[in-house]
Parts: sequence; C-alpha cells; structure tokens
Amino acid sequence: MAYFLYNFIVTAVFIACLPLLPLLYLLGKRFSEGLAERFGFYDRGRIISVAGKNPVWIHAASVGEVRAASHLARELKQRSPARKIIVSTFTATGNRIARQMGFADLVLFLPLDVLWIVRRAYARIDPSVLIIVETEIWPNLISELSSKKIPVYLLNGRISDRAIRKYRLIRGFLSGVLSKVDGIGVQDEVMRDRFIEVGAPSGRVHVTGNIKFDWQPAGQAEEAARVVGRRIRREGAVLCVAGSTHEGEEEMIFSAYKKIVERDPRFGLVVAPRHMNRIGSVEAAAARARVPIERLSVPSKGGIEAPVYILDRMGVLASLYRHADIVLMGGSLVPVGGHNLVEPAYYEKPIVFGPYMHNFKEMAAEFKKAGAAVEVRTESELVDALAALASDAPRRLELGAAAKRLVQRHQGATRRNIERFLSSLEPVPVSH
Repeated sequence: MAYFLYNFIVTAVFIACLPLLPLLYLLGKRFSEGLAERFGFYDRGRIISVAGKNPVWIHAASVGEVRAASHLARELKQRSPARKIIVSTFTATGNRIARQMGFADLVLFLPLDVLWIVRRAYARIDPSVLIIVETEIWPNLISELSSKKIPVYLLNGRISDRAIRKYRLIRGFLSGVLSKVDGIGVQDEVMRDRFIEVGAPSGRVHVTGNIKFDWQPAGQAEEAARVVGRRIRREGAVLCVAGSTHEGEEEMIFSAYKKIVERDPRFGLVVAPRHMNRIGSVEAAAARARVPIERLSVPSKGGIEAPVYILDRMGVLASLYRHADIVLMGGSLVPVGGHNLVEPAYYEKPIVFGPYMHNFKEMAAEFKKAGAAVEVRTESELVDALAALASDAPRRLELGAAAKRLVQRHQGATRRNIERFLSSLEPVPVSH
C-alpha cells in the first residue's frame, strides 16, 4: 500500500510539473542542464561506449559524494582496468566535477524516480551492480534493479540528525525499500544503529569506515593549483584559504580580515566560494567591506598584487590547500553544515571551523578530540583564532601534524567496502 501511494504521489507531481518544462529551458542552462537524461533519454553517441558491457553504476548526489565515488571507481579500475564505470549525479555541480575528475567512463544525471523513467534508464544502462554513495534512497530505482536481480549496495552510509527524525516517521515504508538493498557499508557504529532503526536488516549493515578519509590529490588539479600558488604566495606572508564559503560567510570573513591585518600586516586571504555563480556577490561583499580583491583568473592590475583573492576556478581548491598556512572551512560559519576536513588535513594544515558542522558532525568531533582543529563560535573568536595562528608557526605545525595523523588512522575504507561487498565482481577481460 505504501509503495502504491509513493508511486501515485510521484506520478501526480510529475504530471503536474510537465507544463513547466518550457519555462526551465527559457530560464537557461542552469535549470535545463541534463533534463533529457533525468527523463531517461541518453545521447546514443555517449551511451554506446558502455552499451552491452554491464557497467558498474555508481550514484553520487553532489560534489562530496562524487569525490567519495572517485575512490571506489579508481580502486575498481585498478583491480579490473577493462571494467566500465558509469557515475550519475543529482546536481549539475556534482556532474561537472565528476566529468572534470575523469574517473568514470560516462557521467550522467540521475533519472527521476518515476517508474517508467527508471525502467527506461535501466534498459539503456544495463548495469551489473548499483552503488549508492551515502544516503540517497530512491524507492523505484532500488526496487526495479532488485527485481532484475541486480545487486544494490549503499556505501559510506550516513543518516544525519535531521534526516533520522523524518525517516522514523516513514519507517514502515523505508524498511521495505532497504530490505531490497543487498548490503550497507556505514561510517561508524552510530550510523549502523540508525540504519537498523529505520528498517535496514541488521545482518546487511556493516561498519566499513568513511571513504572520504581516502582522499588523494589529482595530478591535473595539483598542477593547476601550483600555478595559482605561485601567484598567491608572498614572501613572509601568512596565507589563509577560506574554502567552500557560502552566502553570509564572506561578510564575516572580510570583517575578520580587516581586524587581523591591523594586528599582522603579513596576513593574506583567498576566498573560494562553494558555487561559482556567487563570484559577483563575493566581490560586492568585499566592496562593501572596502577590502581590495582580485579574481585569480584575471591578471593583476599594473603588476601590483592584491592581498585578497577570489578563487574563481572549479576543481582546484582541494589541491590549493597545499599552499595555505591556515584553512578556514566554509559552510561552518552559517547553518549550512560544513565541508570535508580531510583535504586540508592531508596537507597537514591547521583548520579552523565554525559552530555549524552538522553534516560532518562525527568528523568534526574527532578532529577536535585529537587536537587537530580549532572551533570558533563568534566573529570575535574567529578573529582571535586566526590572528593567534598567524603569529604562532609552531602551533600551526602542531595542529597540521595532528590532522594528518588522524586522516592516516582512518584511511582504508575504500578497500574495506570493496572487499566486503564487491569482491564477487568478476574481472572484466581486456579486449584485444
């Protein structure tokens, strides 16, 4: 009954939204990108590369999940180089990052979870297995593949504090969907308990760790970051990179910068907004704060470099952390939920984050417990923390080393997931 009701609601909403389709095209690429693929229509010239080859299908909703998916894909490719891998994403940003990273044979948009669309997508993709990264539970997609005897795995699983409250309300429905998932690899014991609580069969849920700790820099991004790094590094300067910032954060960051630079003129800043379409609003915030700022894609005016830069290129930030002295994690000063701490930790950088790390709650708690990061709760605390680190090189080294040790302790989740759930995948012979 619950499954019938779900399909009734999904179909009704789909039909009601159909008249709006022309409007999406009129609004431009941002709204229309990938629309045909979301309806299960794939370009024949692109899909032919994996047609009839029973690819591994990995679904990664957005940027964070895409980066986790890249570890799985590369490990699977290393074990069987001829294996074809398809990655689907929900967001356009995630789609662009997946294509830019180049770890998949084909990158698509996830089909809408409408039964006839899912069946059409399955017929075109014909996967050997579906891997869902983290927690995207699509009932029709999971049920359709399960009915075709295609294994479905949910890896790097987590359920947030916010989601668990909603999932408890529909436990009866979720238990039916999760019973069709062949295996669930979760990040820790807390997540194992949560999946079981919302209906996952306990025997199929295993703690395999957090794949995001297995992050490694990509060669192409490293080279691009090296070029940028040569520009932003000034002799004697202490450089703070504010990574993946969101609306409302730049005002605080620029205000803090002005106060810090009064104490310590060596302090430099790079602001890297999470979404490139916000570059203009970041520049406007800098203008209001009377902070001179330049885009890193634009040559400096008159050969004089600004003390503050905007990183306006995607795919470079993680590798750019190598050139930072301090990293301020965006998405944590406003109620967004923070971002992945592993990337700056990999380069042994001291990390500062705000009070809103709920999307990385367990990771943030571990970093604090290990003395590998500094949490600030107010703008004045932010100023004090950044100024203190700017003037204390040994403390920066101490925090960075602790962060690196923490990452190394947690590495190996990719291998554990593959050995637990995907070891039965037959190697694909190399065609000659």
